[in-house]
Amino acid sequence: MALGRKLIALALVVGCALAQQGSDDGSPPLDSLSPPTPSVPIAPGEKQFRVVYEWNVLDFAFTNEDERAQALYSGHYIPKNVIISDCKPFANRLYLTIPRMLPGVPATLGYVVRPDNNGRTDPEIVPFPSWEMNGRGNCSALQFVQGVAVDKHGIMWVVDSGRTETLTRGKDHVVCPPKIILLDLKRNGTVMLRYQFPESVVPAGNNYLNKIVVDDAFGGFAYITDNSGADPGIVVFSRRLTRSWKVRENNSMRAARNAVRFAVNGTELNFSIHIDSIALGPYYNPSLSPDQPVPDTLVNSQNYERNVYYSPLSSYHIYSLPASLLRDPEFNARATPRDILEAVVDYGRKQSQTDGMLMDNQGVLYYGLLGEHAVAKWDSYKPFTEKNQQIIAKDATYIQWVDSMGIDHEGYLYVVVNRLHNFVAGRLNPLEVNFRILRAKTGALSYVYTPDNLFNSDGKFLYSGASGEPFADNGLVYQYEGTTPASSRLAAAGILGASGAATSAASFAGFIGALVLGAVTSMIGRRTVV
Repeated sequence: MALGRKLIALALVVGCALAQQGSDDGSPPLDSLSPPTPSVPIAPGEKQFRVVYEWNVLDFAFTNEDERAQALYSGHYIPKNVIISDCKPFANRLYLTIPRMLPGVPATLGYVVRPDNNGRTDPEIVPFPSWEMNGRGNCSALQFVQGVAVDKHGIMWVVDSGRTETLTRGKDHVVCPPKIILLDLKRNGTVMLRYQFPESVVPAGNNYLNKIVVDDAFGGFAYITDNSGADPGIVVFSRRLTRSWKVRENNSMRAARNAVRFAVNGTELNFSIHIDSIALGPYYNPSLSPDQPVPDTLVNSQNYERNVYYSPLSSYHIYSLPASLLRDPEFNARATPRDILEAVVDYGRKQSQTDGMLMDNQGVLYYGLLGEHAVAKWDSYKPFTEKNQQIIAKDATYIQWVDSMGIDHEGYLYVVVNRLHNFVAGRLNPLEVNFRILRAKTGALSYVYTPDNLFNSDGKFLYSGASGEPFADNGLVYQYEGTTPASSRLAAAGILGASGAATSAASFAGFIGALVLGAVTSMIGRRTVV
């Protein structure tokens, strides 16, 4: 495996004069890679994790008590079978996924109001976009949602694996075609796009689409982990092309034999789970080493890349692949296993297995350590050494199985703790708190808030209007051109257009500094995780 950041990257010809000019509308030139930051500074004490929500069992916002009673009587709602998995904040809501692992889950996607606007610590979950869109057995609706992502335009990318009751045997399962649905959160969940994955990429009933990150380059891409036992990999979806493909790598994307045993707060399980967590890093220049100063604007703008970080659940390692490689369907169609393997970076060993991870827009990766009952962070611009892996919160009671994370527009990091180990083992105690959402302020935003640049600012690749009109292709012809990997990737992404030549570029500057949360101790209060 490659051991540095010198990954396959995009080669762009940049003109000095263009780099120093603004756009025709008078906007400033794209001459910096400095990402945006929250407008509100961090107040004293906000760096500490605090419990903002906690539930013994999860409840839903039924229309009335008669409807709830009927759901309980019919088995449509079985409280002990409901678990939350993912959490993504947007505006004044926290959107939650409720995967249908067991029978009796009335909705698989919902929301609660952000804690600053809600007096309850155990709010009812409101199905989203509606009860009808969560109807079990309706293949046009959502069946099994475990991972979602919200881009900087307020569009939620919802991944539906299509199969319900994944932890039970028998024939009483719903099996629908797997799909991805784009919902406009600014229009209360209006469906903007619905795409059904082909059987050759994601077979119905034989997949486990899990977590997702979205890339704003060239009209929008999604990178989705599929940890199915038969065919694990990263599923790539291009919104502009309305096309998907899967990238496979057997060494880094499959479970490691030395990491199948899990021990969390006295519960021991054996899981052989393949690629699970995923995160998308910021733009950087792979032509420069981390300790090399930026020489000038032109050189700094010639070669930019993003890394897609991932880890199997049953693994102690974090890996990455270059996003430009994942975005290229031609390369993945002809690549040999060795070609993919040579592009993989193995960063080394972490202290325990990881389920949830998230990158902020400063290049800091947050991730759970299941066996340590902890949340850790790593500045991805530094080596993945034991010294640079910092535990920022640890507690054996409050942090039992970190499943997912999300960052809001104020820089708050939300962490979902769901005791999945007890849920799978059938050991959830309804008299105890089983599900928690923790929150701490970081001083950074989500990875989706990238600075404007050549890859995400070209008008030909912008989203359609918020009114929900179909996405326009703007006359660009998708075609493969050239024979070298670089030109193939550029053509596949549409950057070369029909002529095969990139005629303009914008310059970028600067490396992104690391976020510092500060020292953390193992003390804990009733409402504060430190």
